[in-house]
Amino acid sequence: MSKIKRDKAKNPNDIEAIIGLGINVRKQRTLKEVTMVQLAGLCEVEYSTISKIELGQVNTTITMITRIAKALRISPCLLLDN
Repeated sequence: MSKIKRDKAKNPNDIEAIIGLGINVRKQRTLKEVTMVQLAGLCEVEYSTISKIELGQVNTTITMITRIAKALRISPCLLLDN
């Protein structure tokens, strides 16, 4: 299971959604042949931010999801689809 702290996402459905988002980000990023470093640059965030999202370690914002989707030239729906 993810390293996300239980106190930040007590509901198992929350944890599942956070992990699912990370899986989808990694899948779409690799399909587009973009490295985490490249994606971080396109999103204007640190590499570690993208890494934590992909590993399901953080509950990110809709703004960040939108940035990632725009950088990958995909719909945010593809990242949120569980």
